[in-house]
Amino acid sequence: MTTSTTSTAPEPGAAPEPAAPDPSPPPRPRSQAHYQGMVLLAVCCLALGGVFVRISEIGPVATGAYRSLFAVPLLLGMSVALSRNAGRTAKGGRVAGEAPAEQARVTPRDRFLIVLGGLFLAADLCLWNISFLYTSLAEANLLANLVPFIIAPLLFFLFGDRIPWKLLFPALLALGGLYILVILGTGLDPRHLRGDVLALMTAVFYALFLVVTKGLRERYEATRIMATLSLACAAACFVVAAILGESLWPTTVKGWLVLIALAATSQVLGQTLMAHAVKFLRLQLAAVYVLLQPVAAAAYGFVLFGQQLSWIQLSGIAILLISIFWAKNLLEGRS
Repeated sequence: MTTSTTSTAPEPGAAPEPAAPDPSPPPRPRSQAHYQGMVLLAVCCLALGGVFVRISEIGPVATGAYRSLFAVPLLLGMSVALSRNAGRTAKGGRVAGEAPAEQARVTPRDRFLIVLGGLFLAADLCLWNISFLYTSLAEANLLANLVPFIIAPLLFFLFGDRIPWKLLFPALLALGGLYILVILGTGLDPRHLRGDVLALMTAVFYALFLVVTKGLRERYEATRIMATLSLACAAACFVVAAILGESLWPTTVKGWLVLIALAATSQVLGQTLMAHAVKFLRLQLAAVYVLLQPVAAAAYGFVLFGQQLSWIQLSGIAILLISIFWAKNLLEGRS
Protein backbone atom coordinates (compact mmCIF):
# COMPACT_ATOMS: atom_id res chain seq x y z
CA MET A 1 0.00 0.00 0.00
CA THR A 2 1.48 3.34 -0.97
CA THR A 3 1.66 6.20 1.53
CA SER A 4 1.22 9.88 0.78
CA THR A 5 2.79 12.85 2.56
CA THR A 6 0.70 15.88 3.56
CA SER A 7 1.87 19.52 3.58
CA THR A 8 0.29 22.84 4.45
CA ALA A 9 -0.66 25.07 1.52
CA PRO A 10 1.42 28.32 1.13
CA GLU A 11 -0.18 31.65 1.95
CA PRO A 12 -1.57 33.61 -1.02
CA GLY A 13 1.21 35.59 -2.73
CA ALA A 14 4.00 33.81 -0.90
CA ALA A 15 6.87 32.37 -2.88
CA PRO A 16 6.76 28.60 -3.02
CA GLU A 17 9.29 26.87 -0.81
CA PRO A 18 11.65 24.42 -2.45
CA ALA A 19 10.41 20.89 -2.04
CA ALA A 20 12.38 18.85 0.47
CA PRO A 21 13.69 15.57 -0.86
CA ASP A 22 11.46 12.66 0.10
CA PRO A 23 13.61 10.11 1.93
CA SER A 24 11.15 7.31 1.08
CA PRO A 25 9.56 7.93 -2.35
CA PRO A 26 6.45 5.87 -3.09
CA PRO A 27 7.07 2.72 -5.10
CA ARG A 28 6.61 3.04 -8.82
CA PRO A 29 3.56 1.25 -10.19
CA ARG A 30 4.27 -2.00 -11.96
CA SER A 31 4.13 -1.89 -15.74
CA GLN A 32 1.86 -4.06 -17.84
CA ALA A 33 4.94 -5.83 -19.15
CA HIS A 34 5.75 -6.90 -15.58
CA TYR A 35 2.36 -8.57 -15.12
CA GLN A 36 2.46 -10.08 -18.61
CA GLY A 37 5.80 -11.64 -17.75
CA MET A 38 4.27 -12.94 -14.51
CA VAL A 39 1.42 -14.59 -16.43
CA LEU A 40 3.86 -16.17 -18.89
CA LEU A 41 5.87 -17.59 -15.99
CA ALA A 42 2.65 -18.91 -14.44
CA VAL A 43 1.67 -20.58 -17.73
CA CYS A 44 5.08 -22.24 -17.99
CA CYS A 45 4.75 -23.52 -14.41
CA LEU A 46 1.23 -24.85 -14.95
CA ALA A 47 2.27 -26.65 -18.11
CA LEU A 48 4.98 -28.52 -16.17
CA GLY A 49 2.34 -30.74 -14.56
CA GLY A 50 2.42 -33.31 -17.32
CA VAL A 51 6.22 -33.36 -17.33
CA PHE A 52 6.43 -34.30 -13.66
CA VAL A 53 3.70 -36.92 -14.05
CA ARG A 54 5.67 -38.64 -16.82
CA ILE A 55 8.96 -38.69 -14.86
CA SER A 56 7.43 -39.55 -11.49
CA GLU A 57 8.51 -42.93 -10.12
CA ILE A 58 5.01 -43.61 -8.76
CA GLY A 59 1.77 -43.90 -10.74
CA PRO A 60 -0.04 -40.93 -12.30
CA VAL A 61 -2.99 -41.09 -9.89
CA ALA A 62 -0.74 -41.31 -6.83
CA THR A 63 1.28 -38.39 -8.19
CA GLY A 64 -1.93 -36.35 -8.43
CA ALA A 65 -2.78 -37.32 -4.85
CA TYR A 66 0.48 -35.84 -3.55
CA ARG A 67 -0.04 -32.73 -5.67
CA SER A 68 -3.33 -32.05 -3.89
CA LEU A 69 -2.07 -33.16 -0.47
CA PHE A 70 0.96 -30.86 -0.53
CA ALA A 71 -1.30 -27.91 -1.34
CA VAL A 72 -3.40 -28.36 1.83
CA PRO A 73 -0.91 -26.86 4.35
CA LEU A 74 -0.41 -23.77 2.19
CA LEU A 75 -4.15 -23.24 1.77
CA LEU A 76 -4.79 -23.76 5.48
CA GLY A 77 -2.07 -21.26 6.34
CA MET A 78 -3.57 -18.71 3.97
CA SER A 79 -7.02 -19.31 5.48
CA VAL A 80 -5.74 -18.77 9.04
CA ALA A 81 -3.90 -15.61 8.02
CA LEU A 82 -6.98 -14.20 6.30
CA SER A 83 -9.17 -15.04 9.31
CA ARG A 84 -6.78 -13.30 11.71
CA ASN A 85 -6.58 -10.26 9.47
CA ALA A 86 -10.38 -10.11 9.21
CA GLY A 87 -10.63 -10.46 13.01
CA ARG A 88 -8.24 -7.57 13.59
CA THR A 89 -10.14 -5.44 11.09
CA ALA A 90 -13.47 -6.26 12.72
CA LYS A 91 -12.06 -5.59 16.19
CA GLY A 92 -10.70 -2.22 15.20
CA GLY A 93 -13.83 -1.11 13.37
CA ARG A 94 -16.70 -2.44 15.51
CA VAL A 95 -18.58 -0.34 17.99
CA ALA A 96 -18.46 -0.94 21.72
CA GLY A 97 -20.27 -4.08 22.79
CA GLU A 98 -20.40 -5.51 19.27
CA ALA A 99 -19.14 -9.08 18.89
CA PRO A 100 -16.42 -9.75 16.32
CA ALA A 101 -17.46 -11.36 13.05
CA GLU A 102 -17.25 -15.14 12.94
CA GLN A 103 -16.87 -17.45 10.02
CA ALA A 104 -20.05 -19.12 8.92
CA ARG A 105 -20.40 -22.69 10.09
CA VAL A 106 -20.52 -25.30 7.37
CA THR A 107 -23.97 -26.87 7.08
CA PRO A 108 -24.46 -30.62 6.55
CA ARG A 109 -25.64 -29.94 3.00
CA ASP A 110 -22.47 -27.97 2.26
CA ARG A 111 -20.33 -30.70 3.78
CA PHE A 112 -21.86 -33.07 1.24
CA LEU A 113 -21.14 -30.57 -1.54
CA ILE A 114 -17.53 -30.25 -0.40
CA VAL A 115 -17.06 -34.02 -0.53
CA LEU A 116 -18.80 -34.14 -3.92
CA GLY A 117 -16.61 -31.34 -5.24
CA GLY A 118 -13.52 -33.15 -3.96
CA LEU A 119 -14.59 -36.31 -5.79
CA PHE A 120 -15.14 -34.39 -9.03
CA LEU A 121 -11.73 -32.74 -8.63
CA ALA A 122 -10.17 -36.14 -7.97
CA ALA A 123 -11.77 -37.60 -11.11
CA ASP A 124 -10.50 -34.62 -13.08
CA LEU A 125 -6.96 -35.03 -11.77
CA CYS A 126 -6.88 -38.84 -12.15
CA LEU A 127 -8.08 -38.81 -15.75
CA TRP A 128 -5.83 -35.91 -16.73
CA ASN A 129 -2.70 -37.45 -15.25
CA ILE A 130 -3.41 -40.81 -16.88
CA SER A 131 -3.99 -39.10 -20.25
CA PHE A 132 -0.39 -37.83 -20.22
CA LEU A 133 0.77 -41.42 -20.63
CA TYR A 134 -1.19 -41.96 -23.87
CA THR A 135 -1.34 -38.63 -25.70
CA SER A 136 0.94 -35.63 -26.13
CA LEU A 137 1.30 -33.02 -23.41
CA ALA A 138 -0.07 -30.38 -25.77
CA GLU A 139 -3.25 -32.30 -26.58
CA ALA A 140 -3.90 -33.22 -22.95
CA ASN A 141 -3.56 -29.58 -21.86
CA LEU A 142 -5.66 -28.30 -24.76
CA LEU A 143 -8.56 -30.74 -24.49
CA ALA A 144 -8.82 -30.14 -20.74
CA ASN A 145 -9.42 -26.45 -21.56
CA LEU A 146 -12.72 -27.15 -23.34
CA VAL A 147 -14.55 -26.34 -20.09
CA PRO A 148 -16.47 -23.30 -21.50
CA PHE A 149 -18.39 -25.57 -23.91
CA ILE A 150 -19.39 -27.86 -21.02
CA ILE A 151 -20.22 -25.25 -18.38
CA ALA A 152 -23.01 -23.59 -20.38
CA PRO A 153 -25.06 -26.80 -21.00
CA LEU A 154 -24.53 -27.90 -17.38
CA LEU A 155 -25.87 -24.61 -16.03
CA PHE A 156 -28.84 -24.91 -18.40
CA PHE A 157 -29.82 -28.45 -17.38
CA LEU A 158 -29.12 -28.00 -13.65
CA PHE A 159 -30.27 -24.43 -13.03
CA GLY A 160 -32.17 -23.39 -16.15
CA ASP A 161 -29.63 -20.71 -17.11
CA ARG A 162 -30.04 -19.47 -20.66
CA ILE A 163 -27.42 -20.66 -23.14
CA PRO A 164 -26.15 -17.76 -25.30
CA TRP A 165 -27.17 -18.59 -28.85
CA LYS A 166 -23.95 -17.02 -30.10
CA LEU A 167 -22.08 -19.84 -28.36
CA LEU A 168 -23.26 -22.12 -31.17
CA PHE A 169 -20.71 -20.67 -33.60
CA PRO A 170 -17.56 -21.25 -31.52
CA ALA A 171 -19.00 -24.64 -30.50
CA LEU A 172 -19.26 -25.69 -34.14
CA LEU A 173 -15.74 -24.41 -34.71
CA ALA A 174 -14.54 -26.44 -31.73
CA LEU A 175 -16.18 -29.58 -33.11
CA GLY A 176 -14.31 -29.04 -36.36
CA GLY A 177 -11.05 -28.61 -34.47
CA LEU A 178 -11.74 -31.75 -32.44
CA TYR A 179 -12.41 -33.74 -35.61
CA ILE A 180 -9.14 -32.56 -37.17
CA LEU A 181 -7.08 -33.12 -34.01
CA VAL A 182 -8.57 -36.32 -32.61
CA ILE A 183 -9.83 -38.16 -35.71
CA LEU A 184 -7.62 -36.99 -38.56
CA GLY A 185 -4.59 -36.20 -36.41
CA THR A 186 -4.40 -39.52 -34.55
CA GLY A 187 -5.46 -41.75 -37.44
CA LEU A 188 -7.74 -43.48 -34.89
CA ASP A 189 -4.73 -45.01 -33.17
CA PRO A 190 -6.34 -46.73 -30.13
CA ARG A 191 -3.65 -45.73 -27.63
CA HIS A 192 -3.53 -42.09 -28.73
CA LEU A 193 -7.31 -41.91 -28.98
CA ARG A 194 -7.63 -43.23 -25.42
CA GLY A 195 -5.49 -40.37 -24.12
CA ASP A 196 -7.54 -37.76 -25.98
CA VAL A 197 -10.81 -39.20 -24.64
CA LEU A 198 -9.44 -39.16 -21.09
CA ALA A 199 -8.41 -35.51 -21.52
CA LEU A 200 -11.89 -34.65 -22.79
CA MET A 201 -13.45 -36.37 -19.77
CA THR A 202 -11.12 -34.26 -17.62
CA ALA A 203 -12.85 -31.13 -18.91
CA VAL A 204 -16.27 -32.62 -18.04
CA PHE A 205 -15.34 -33.39 -14.43
CA TYR A 206 -13.62 -30.04 -13.96
CA ALA A 207 -16.76 -28.31 -15.19
CA LEU A 208 -18.80 -30.32 -12.66
CA PHE A 209 -16.31 -29.30 -9.97
CA LEU A 210 -16.73 -25.62 -10.85
CA VAL A 211 -20.53 -25.87 -10.79
CA VAL A 212 -20.55 -27.58 -7.38
CA THR A 213 -18.07 -25.21 -5.76
CA LYS A 214 -19.49 -21.98 -7.18
CA GLY A 215 -22.01 -21.58 -4.38
CA LEU A 216 -19.56 -22.77 -1.71
CA ARG A 217 -17.02 -20.11 -2.60
CA GLU A 218 -19.72 -17.44 -2.35
CA ARG A 219 -20.79 -18.55 1.14
CA TYR A 220 -17.39 -19.35 2.65
CA GLU A 221 -13.85 -18.03 2.47
CA ALA A 222 -12.23 -19.43 -0.68
CA THR A 223 -8.95 -20.78 0.74
CA ARG A 224 -10.82 -22.54 3.55
CA ILE A 225 -13.05 -24.34 1.07
CA MET A 226 -10.20 -25.14 -1.33
CA ALA A 227 -8.13 -26.65 1.50
CA THR A 228 -10.97 -29.00 2.39
CA LEU A 229 -11.63 -29.81 -1.26
CA SER A 230 -7.95 -30.54 -1.86
CA LEU A 231 -7.85 -32.86 1.15
CA ALA A 232 -10.92 -34.76 -0.09
CA CYS A 233 -9.39 -34.90 -3.57
CA ALA A 234 -6.10 -36.29 -2.23
CA ALA A 235 -7.89 -38.97 -0.17
CA ALA A 236 -9.95 -40.07 -3.19
CA CYS A 237 -6.86 -40.17 -5.43
CA PHE A 238 -4.98 -42.34 -2.92
CA VAL A 239 -7.91 -44.78 -2.83
CA VAL A 240 -8.06 -44.97 -6.64
CA ALA A 241 -4.28 -45.38 -6.87
CA ALA A 242 -4.42 -48.26 -4.39
CA ILE A 243 -7.24 -49.92 -6.36
CA LEU A 244 -5.21 -49.60 -9.57
CA GLY A 245 -2.21 -51.17 -7.86
CA GLU A 246 0.01 -48.10 -8.16
CA SER A 247 2.98 -47.58 -5.87
CA LEU A 248 1.98 -45.01 -3.24
CA TRP A 249 5.39 -44.25 -1.75
CA PRO A 250 8.46 -42.93 -3.61
CA THR A 251 11.54 -44.99 -2.82
CA THR A 252 14.25 -42.46 -3.74
CA VAL A 253 15.08 -38.87 -2.94
CA LYS A 254 14.56 -38.04 -6.62
CA GLY A 255 11.02 -39.42 -6.42
CA TRP A 256 10.17 -37.10 -3.53
CA LEU A 257 11.85 -34.13 -5.22
CA VAL A 258 9.70 -34.66 -8.32
CA LEU A 259 6.52 -34.56 -6.19
CA ILE A 260 7.69 -31.47 -4.30
CA ALA A 261 8.61 -29.74 -7.57
CA LEU A 262 5.20 -30.61 -9.01
CA ALA A 263 3.40 -29.09 -6.02
CA ALA A 264 5.68 -26.03 -5.92
CA THR A 265 5.39 -25.22 -9.64
CA SER A 266 2.02 -26.38 -10.95
CA GLN A 267 -0.02 -26.22 -7.75
CA VAL A 268 1.49 -23.28 -5.83
CA LEU A 269 3.64 -21.01 -7.97
CA GLY A 270 1.62 -21.29 -11.18
CA GLN A 271 -1.79 -20.82 -9.58
CA THR A 272 -0.61 -18.02 -7.26
CA LEU A 273 1.14 -16.01 -9.96
CA MET A 274 -1.81 -16.42 -12.32
CA ALA A 275 -4.39 -15.36 -9.73
CA HIS A 276 -2.33 -12.29 -8.83
CA ALA A 277 -1.36 -11.12 -12.30
CA VAL A 278 -4.70 -11.45 -14.08
CA LYS A 279 -6.20 -8.83 -11.75
CA PHE A 280 -3.96 -6.20 -13.36
CA LEU A 281 -4.44 -7.19 -17.01
CA ARG A 282 -7.32 -6.79 -19.42
CA LEU A 283 -9.41 -9.94 -19.37
CA GLN A 284 -9.03 -10.57 -23.10
CA LEU A 285 -5.26 -10.33 -22.87
CA ALA A 286 -5.18 -12.59 -19.80
CA ALA A 287 -7.35 -15.16 -21.61
CA VAL A 288 -4.91 -15.22 -24.52
CA TYR A 289 -1.99 -15.88 -22.20
CA VAL A 290 -3.88 -18.64 -20.39
CA LEU A 291 -4.40 -20.39 -23.72
CA LEU A 292 -0.62 -20.47 -24.20
CA GLN A 293 -0.48 -23.34 -21.70
CA PRO A 294 -0.93 -26.01 -24.44
CA VAL A 295 1.78 -24.24 -26.45
CA ALA A 296 4.20 -24.41 -23.51
CA ALA A 297 3.24 -28.06 -22.98
CA ALA A 298 3.98 -28.76 -26.66
CA ALA A 299 7.43 -27.23 -26.26
CA TYR A 300 8.13 -29.35 -23.17
CA GLY A 301 6.90 -32.48 -24.93
CA PHE A 302 9.09 -31.86 -27.96
CA VAL A 303 12.28 -30.99 -26.03
CA LEU A 304 12.00 -33.55 -23.21
CA PHE A 305 10.12 -36.47 -24.77
CA GLY A 306 10.50 -35.99 -28.52
CA GLN A 307 6.74 -35.54 -29.00
CA GLN A 308 6.24 -34.14 -32.50
CA LEU A 309 2.95 -32.82 -33.81
CA SER A 310 1.94 -33.15 -37.46
CA TRP A 311 0.62 -30.23 -39.47
CA ILE A 312 -2.87 -31.73 -39.19
CA GLN A 313 -2.61 -31.81 -35.39
CA LEU A 314 -1.22 -28.27 -35.29
CA SER A 315 -4.09 -26.98 -37.44
CA GLY A 316 -6.61 -28.70 -35.14
CA ILE A 317 -4.93 -27.16 -32.10
CA ALA A 318 -5.04 -23.70 -33.69
CA ILE A 319 -8.76 -24.03 -34.46
CA LEU A 320 -9.50 -25.20 -30.92
CA LEU A 321 -7.53 -22.31 -29.39
CA ILE A 322 -9.55 -19.83 -31.45
CA SER A 323 -12.85 -21.46 -30.51
CA ILE A 324 -12.02 -21.54 -26.78
CA PHE A 325 -10.97 -17.88 -26.77
CA TRP A 326 -14.13 -16.95 -28.71
CA ALA A 327 -16.34 -18.88 -26.29
CA LYS A 328 -14.71 -17.32 -23.23
CA ASN A 329 -15.29 -13.85 -24.63
CA LEU A 330 -18.98 -14.61 -25.22
CA LEU A 331 -19.52 -16.14 -21.78
CA GLU A 332 -17.85 -13.16 -20.12
CA GLY A 333 -20.18 -10.78 -21.93
CA ARG A 334 -17.76 -9.38 -24.47
CA SER A 335 -18.08 -9.14 -28.22
